[in-house]
Amino acid sequence: MNATKHIPSVSGNPDAVFLQAFGSSTYVWGFNPQSSLLAASRATVDGMKKDGGLPALRMPQTVEDAIEICVRMGQKYLWADRLCIIQDDADDMKNQIEAMGDIYSSAQIVLVAAYGDSMEFAIPGVGDSRKVVQHSEDVLDLRITNVIRDVKDDPLDVWATRGWTYQEAVLSNRRLYFTNTRAFFECERFICHEDQFNVEQSRNEIFSTRLTIPEDGSRFQSFTRHLRHYTSRKLRYRSDAHKALYGISISLYKGTGAFINGLPVVDFDRALLWYPDIGKNVIERHQTGGEIFPTWSWSSVAGLSDPVHYQGSEFYGTLAPWYHINGSVASSGSIAALNGHPDSEPDDDWQVYMAIAIKEGCMGSVSLDFSLATDSFPTVRELFNTLWKDYHVFRREAIPLTIKMSELPHGISTDAAKQGLIATRSHTALLRVTPRPSSSFDIINSEGDIIGEFCGDAVKLREQAIYPGYNLRAEFEFIALSLSGTIPYSKKNSLKNYIDVDGNSLNKVPIVNVLMIANNGGFAHRRALGWIYLIDWARLRREWKIIVLE
Repeated sequence: MNATKHIPSVSGNPDAVFLQAFGSSTYVWGFNPQSSLLAASRATVDGMKKDGGLPALRMPQTVEDAIEICVRMGQKYLWADRLCIIQDDADDMKNQIEAMGDIYSSAQIVLVAAYGDSMEFAIPGVGDSRKVVQHSEDVLDLRITNVIRDVKDDPLDVWATRGWTYQEAVLSNRRLYFTNTRAFFECERFICHEDQFNVEQSRNEIFSTRLTIPEDGSRFQSFTRHLRHYTSRKLRYRSDAHKALYGISISLYKGTGAFINGLPVVDFDRALLWYPDIGKNVIERHQTGGEIFPTWSWSSVAGLSDPVHYQGSEFYGTLAPWYHINGSVASSGSIAALNGHPDSEPDDDWQVYMAIAIKEGCMGSVSLDFSLATDSFPTVRELFNTLWKDYHVFRREAIPLTIKMSELPHGISTDAAKQGLIATRSHTALLRVTPRPSSSFDIINSEGDIIGEFCGDAVKLREQAIYPGYNLRAEFEFIALSLSGTIPYSKKNSLKNYIDVDGNSLNKVPIVNVLMIANNGGFAHRRALGWIYLIDWARLRREWKIIVLE
């Protein structure tokens, strides 16, 4: 048993040795684990590595059962986070979290304790027999078998509701699940049940747990798919919001740069376009466990069981630079733009859409001389391409690549590095909003015309809007983020499109992605994501402003 209880040396340390054959485990810790249960700490880890250092009486029962499964399978090594991560060592914790992708993808098998509400619950069917089993009887040349169904809303069926366990499943290649009714094996190609007859999971459910699937189309779409699933789950500690998705994030964006508060820098403009599906909570900046969760990051709502979705329209380009206010300011006292990454790419046909945005005055640094009254879309594209050969070249000219600290509002300094601040110079406009009949809001101009809408249901904002005393004529500040396109789904919608000299319409109606913000002591807070038709945005009274979001 000593060999089977060896703690593999798997960490983010480049000198660490990865075992060629080991198993891993994923299970629910529970809310109040007994302090007497074994856990790796700086005081205990050396003793745990010695023969007899892992006494069964102090072993969490779920981990003990996982060891027993490994013994029966002939698997010599098992990685279990409670025993393999030094819980009171911040450096080891960081290294292990950063290595999650390698740990779970390298494991020969991942044992999933999919039933139970704590590490003391045990794995059903290992130590004790399961209470529900499948039986078959032959009657008149027919085999009669009871189909075992899982109980809906079982309070002990919590593994699939926890944030940490999501990436542990996604990052693994082969999983052996243990529930209270069955055991089954799952890999990327199929599911194998121990019983003869089962209500199979759909292929879509299997595919949805893969790191990437063909339907994603891009790594960013893979990221948004996982973020949607992850944020529908619960976190015991909201301070774990970034950590519990780190393995997936890094696995998707290997070699492309950093993340800032959970947003990939290479796709920063797209990554800002998130919204809570239901919007049942106020979006608030909070700080916990030494982590900052600003309102502009999805992590501000993580752990609240409100799935984060993304604006699904085509993305044609940014309308604003973004600067991370941190301590690494150049000697010139300036900050480089976040969204200047050379690997960032817009969707097809972006040139025509951005050309129109330039013509409508949405870009302060560049101009383009054409008219759709005399020019066709192909002509506009050709003109655009003669000036800017690709998106990276265009962006370098179209948005300021740096901002001086002296340009920021008074009182902002580089000491704000740890406060999760980003700044932009963007077009702003004051607009009204009104609740729609069933959900969300319409965005209204000064004439009372509907020119756009919010993304998501915005339930909490709707509650505030119907509260007695709410001023329906109140104006809110909106800032322009980027340019997208929406399908012309109605005649009214089509009237918002652009037409060239040949009478051709754009395939998608151009829209401006906007944030509704609220100001607080010189800083802005994100309140809601929405969009406005470009043709209407261009008619508004707009103002260039420097905004600092926290």
